[in-house]
Amino acid sequence: MKAFPAPPPHVVAARQAALQMIYALEVGGQSAEQIERWYLQAHPLAPAVRESALGLVESAAQHRTQIQDLITKHAVGYRLERISMVDRCLLMMGVAEMLMSPREPANFVAQPMLYIARRFSVPGSIKFLHGVFLAIAGELGRPLGERAAASPRSSHAS
Repeated sequence: MKAFPAPPPHVVAARQAALQMIYALEVGGQSAEQIERWYLQAHPLAPAVRESALGLVESAAQHRTQIQDLITKHAVGYRLERISMVDRCLLMMGVAEMLMSPREPANFVAQPMLYIARRFSVPGSIKFLHGVFLAIAGELGRPLGERAAASPRSSHAS
């Protein structure tokens, strides 16, 4: 697996916030809007970090069934409930980002997800997460390589 450099701090902050909110969403009992309100009251975020994190949470909530179906299909040999909650939420976040940013190459989207996984998941999960994510990217027809020069996001601003 290719080693990725650390994403910019604002990207990490947005993904960590999104991961925590998606985790709360998966635990259940509250809507995405309720979780977002609760999280932002407890953890004020810079505007760009907030916008990025909330976009990921909203995408994960909106496409939850599709994302879970993709994870189930490509996590060969694992039932969804057998995958740790953190790993499931990391995959949900990564796939949600792919769905919201259709022009971004899969490895570019995977970079912050895998970086955060190194902090919040067990070491053995990194290859599993990367493999499942790339299999989903393949099904979605996503290129793996470098970002195109014509990409609308000229910097990793989310």
